[in-house]
Amino acid sequence: MERQPASRGIASLLTLFPAEHSLGGIPGHEVAETTEASPARVVLIQQLATAYLRSALYGEDTAWHTAVTALEAAPDPIGTLQSK
Repeated sequence: MERQPASRGIASLLTLFPAEHSLGGIPGHEVAETTEASPARVVLIQQLATAYLRSALYGEDTAWHTAVTALEAAPDPIGTLQSK
């Protein structure tokens, strides 16, 4: 019997260069400080997470595709995204 994955969403790996570990270094929900030196990386993580959730929850939403396209088209990208 073939086992079905627990999730049917897109499997993706975001690699940022160079960056802190743990989602930009933000240690908690209500915490304002971060160990991440680049606000752009923190914003990118927020945008990609939001876009992923919108597209996963609302099948017709194109936020994920738009965010991935923007990251790939950036002239000097701060990271790469691999999806399967």
